Amino acid sequence: MQSLLHTLDVLATSPAARKIARAWRGMSNLLIPNPCVLCAWDDSVKHQLCTRCTQLLKRQHAQVMQAQDFADALPLNMVTGLALPVFASSFYTPEMSKLLLRFKDHQRVKAAGFLQPIVYRTLQHAADTLGYSSYRVVPIPASGASIRKRGYNPVVAMSPRIIPPRMRYDVATLKTRWHLFSRSSHAGTGMQSRRDNSRKKFRVARRHSPPAEPVILVDDVLTTGATLAAATRTLEAVGFDVVAAVVASTVMPRN
Repeated sequence: MQSLLHTLDVLATSPAARKIARAWRGMSNLLIPNPCVLCAWDDSVKHQLCTRCTQLLKRQHAQVMQAQDFADALPLNMVTGLALPVFASSFYTPEMSKLLLRFKDHQRVKAAGFLQPIVYRTLQHAADTLGYSSYRVVPIPASGASIRKRGYNPVVAMSPRIIPPRMRYDVATLKTRWHLFSRSSHAGTGMQSRRDNSRKKFRVARRHSPPAEPVILVDDVLTTGATLAAATRTLEAVGFDVVAAVVASTVMPRN
């Protein structure tokens, strides 16, 4: 049995098998075009990204950083006076901006497969840095307008299906409040507008479980920190302890 599996593995990874796979992708792309989400010039290979763009994005996500100094609206710890720690895996480069825009607003849902291991690694780094024995991971919920527009919550879609050990994934506790005239996105708004729109944006589910573990919030992009601040205030008002946030990308620090 072992020799059979070894033979199959050798055949599947051989240069001839790779050539056949490339030829098959080329033929299928002629029938059903599948361009790269990022460059649109090359055919996508995996997660709707071509090999060159995948390598470029991986280089941009090579190192996890703490980005709380880049956002002015993050909540402050009343004891230490420090901002909420935010762990990011990349800056909001033009490439990341294009990828997230097409993933969120152009139905390129398969791009979430590229982001999921990145979010996993950032969550693991945050857990190791903070040093707690367990955590509750809470994604930022999408508004009703966003769900109607996109059909899915981008933050939930980009979250890993299997989270790191010692973590509990909680998608049911934090909810958005219903508003008659609500924007599906903060795009194009300034800092004060983001803060105003984020006030009373969230609520806690009526049947939420009692707070036990410290909470790590998950969002896609850190811009001003207004959304994370509103979520933190909402959860802490009912006794949760929000200790950090994880984002896929953060804006460049202002000079």
